[in-house]
Amino acid sequence: LALGTAERALVAWTMGVNHSVQGTETVTLLNTLCVLTGNVGRPGAAPFSITGQCNAMGTREAGFTASMPGYRPYDDAAARRELAVLWGIGEERLPSERGRAYPDIINGVIDGRIKGLWIIATNPVVSFPNRELLEHALGQLDLLVVQDGFETPTSALADVVLPAAIWGEKDGTFTNSERRVSQVRAAVDPPGEARSDFDIVLALADHLGVRDELFPGWTSPADAFAEWRRVSAGRLCDYSGITYDRIAAAGGVQWPCPSGDTSVPLGGTPRLYADWRFPTPTGRAQLRCVAPKPISDRPRRHYPLLLNTGRTVEHWHTRTKTGRVEILDRLAPEGWVEVHPTDADALRIHSGDLVRIVSERGAVDRIRVRVTRTVRAGEVFVPFHFDEQCANRLTLNEFDPISREPNYKQCAVRVERPEPGLSTGTIGSRG
Repeated sequence: LALGTAERALVAWTMGVNHSVQGTETVTLLNTLCVLTGNVGRPGAAPFSITGQCNAMGTREAGFTASMPGYRPYDDAAARRELAVLWGIGEERLPSERGRAYPDIINGVIDGRIKGLWIIATNPVVSFPNRELLEHALGQLDLLVVQDGFETPTSALADVVLPAAIWGEKDGTFTNSERRVSQVRAAVDPPGEARSDFDIVLALADHLGVRDELFPGWTSPADAFAEWRRVSAGRLCDYSGITYDRIAAAGGVQWPCPSGDTSVPLGGTPRLYADWRFPTPTGRAQLRCVAPKPISDRPRRHYPLLLNTGRTVEHWHTRTKTGRVEILDRLAPEGWVEVHPTDADALRIHSGDLVRIVSERGAVDRIRVRVTRTVRAGEVFVPFHFDEQCANRLTLNEFDPISREPNYKQCAVRVERPEPGLSTGTIGSRG
């Protein structure tokens, strides 16, 4: 009622909505609600996804897992033909189906189809669901290369580690959730043998003898940006009119920003769909109904609690950076489990106790209890940032069938009391 009667409403959600087997359908439903209530294309009225990475928008626009650059579908022959012409290659060299998403890559390792893996700037040993399965997969590889600016639990397993420059040590652009493109410049040189991702990729292309074919004339990130402007022209995410000078003058430019379009302000297009025309064959919005599906790993006799995982204010992702910041590490030096007072009484546990959490996939030992009403009875919460108390030893390898996002939010666990020699303290059956 509030959404339908409000003069304007912003519907914002974070990654917790996406981390479900129905993440895509839930986001579709939120978009549909905004269309039905007129909260699209007006100031202060929009659906707005707040993603977990500073350049999440930019990486999605450029492809390549779910779509080709510029949101070109793999199964669209005209889109493949257009891109092939731009690159001066045969259309048959472009795939006609989407690439492997994260879980599909790991499945490919397990079944032996993938023998080598190159991991760049991510730490899946801590962040990937069902950690035991992932570690098993990485152990089967003939070659594991990890490229990162920090030592991580993942780099510890690598056969080869490529030290990479981090933000502040390299040039490039970021595109944030409001489609605003900003430029970053290196403030200092990378330390030691570290090199930017751009330089590492060009060096590999040189070694393989394909640099002139894949990256003709490229010497700096500015060359990559010029190519992106060319490839994105005419697409929804049109960067063709964005230059480094324009970014500097406007303090960031929002796409679409077509080259030569004098009607677009210096700072780009402030909002989409103001004319209520959408990127569909008819130009009209497509409305979809969504039916809820039951949780697959439901609470039951031996696993009576529902585990929720997520972020906390002190840390970011797997603590590769924030774990090195003294004040943040002092504020949150270890993981914890939040338990509702009703469940804590049934388990005879208290804040400060060290307990064990168990699921069908694994266990987290010696994790500290916080008794709080911020979680509901029948549920527990564990932050996912910590390697030492890794929540993903508990989560299941279940993924959204469309986005391939992991289901981090819905798995059954039990909490065991810390006292030695006592039977497991679990709450009675909840169905």
